[in-house]
Amino acid sequence: MKKVSKLLFVACLLIANLNIPVASAETLGDLKKELAEFKEKYEKNKQEQQLSEEELKKAKSEINDIELNIANTQKQILDLDNEIKQLNIEIENKEEEIEDILVFFQVSSGENSYLEYAFGAKDFTDFIYRLAVSEQLTSYNEQLVAEYRQNIIDNKKKTEELSKKQIELSNQRDELEDKIVEISLRVDKLDDYALSIEEEIKAQENEIKIYEAAGCKDTDDLDACIASSTPYDTSFWYPLAIGEVTGWAGPRYNPVTGIYSMHHGIDLSRSGANYTDYDVYPIANGVVTNIIDLEKDSSGLYKRNCGGRKIFIQHNVNGKIYTSAYWHLRKINVKIGQVVSKTTKIAIMGGNPATDYWDKDAYGNFCTTGAHLHLEISTKKVNAGDGYGSYRAGFIYPQYVINFPDLYVTWYSRY
Repeated sequence: MKKVSKLLFVACLLIANLNIPVASAETLGDLKKELAEFKEKYEKNKQEQQLSEEELKKAKSEINDIELNIANTQKQILDLDNEIKQLNIEIENKEEEIEDILVFFQVSSGENSYLEYAFGAKDFTDFIYRLAVSEQLTSYNEQLVAEYRQNIIDNKKKTEELSKKQIELSNQRDELEDKIVEISLRVDKLDDYALSIEEEIKAQENEIKIYEAAGCKDTDDLDACIASSTPYDTSFWYPLAIGEVTGWAGPRYNPVTGIYSMHHGIDLSRSGANYTDYDVYPIANGVVTNIIDLEKDSSGLYKRNCGGRKIFIQHNVNGKIYTSAYWHLRKINVKIGQVVSKTTKIAIMGGNPATDYWDKDAYGNFCTTGAHLHLEISTKKVNAGDGYGSYRAGFIYPQYVINFPDLYVTWYSRY
């Protein structure tokens, strides 16, 4: 029987709700055009960027509520996907059982085969046994085939449910991305872990340069161009050689602010991280598409930058494009456009409030309680027109695609 294709979590990576249409670049030329249009719109709307404290609070609350709702839906889709996978396994198991009894099925299908099987007995005891087996196998086979058919029906139903859910969430995602554009034009940042509009524009400019360096033309299809210019891989690994999960992606109470909000990444650390230089690795082969390093103000001090040093890497895993982001880095060892493998030491983990004093939000609050790696994964390409950290618009829970151990359970191998 033809196996049902593995269903990806594309719908899990969605974020929902509004009405302004945003173009989606199909070629590299389209991407350049969208960037130019967005930069022009951004310049025209700079005077409208500042929101009152009340408006900013309302905007954050609106997006937070939507993301929490999507988080619940993501879990439902993951459960549904797992159900389908389990049904596929049950179907495969029953296929094997059916194959095992095919030869016995012939025993009950006709008088000649029945007699041939029964009179093939070595003695009378064996003869009686074969008669009983024939009767039992006939009954069991009918039940097995019925269960097999029901599993196929259930599988088809679940697949249809998931397909409908994917379409529904896809529409919600598009609507929210439109809303994000509207809000991002009025406020530079909506949360401490989002990129500023200027950082997004720079990130897209860097990515365009990478495509051009890879030989992509303005008329080339963007998805095909990205796939061809990104090293292929087949799986994700842990970004630390030894480590543990200290905080899951998903809705939580922020340990610094105490506010219940969406946590878009997974927090990873290990013993002694505050004062020991632990290497950070890419979760898959890829290309470094953007780096956000620290900047100094006029007095020579580092500007506040929640998340500190950051690296963004683009991956092609089993033909699907992902972007991974690494935050709270003490040191960066790679450059934009560099091709990296899973074994490349891209950075040193940081985030110690005692030493990384720049890792603060705009109000001077520390963004971390201790050294750790904040890892994000997205299916979103860097498009400045999406605003609010464009890669964030397609975020996926890292624990959904990487099999991390339970909270605070240490691993000693990267895979």
